[in-house]
Amino acid sequence: MTTSVDFRIVGITEVPSLSLIYAQNEDAFNYLTDELNMAYLQDGSCPIDRSRVGDFITDTSFAHMTCEYQ
Repeated sequence: MTTSVDFRIVGITEVPSLSLIYAQNEDAFNYLTDELNMAYLQDGSCPIDRSRVGDFITDTSFAHMTCEYQ
């Protein structure tokens, strides 16, 4: 059985202090852009300071959404 997640977070990027969040469905994308007012890049990812990733994961769990950190 496969488990789908709402967000995939990529921790290793070209910028050492930056992670990228990829929404995996429309509800997740709307959460990022409407609820959190995050800007997104051309590839659809939202950059986030690596020090804020833990808070993001906690906040999304309160919204009943799941994350996968890579």
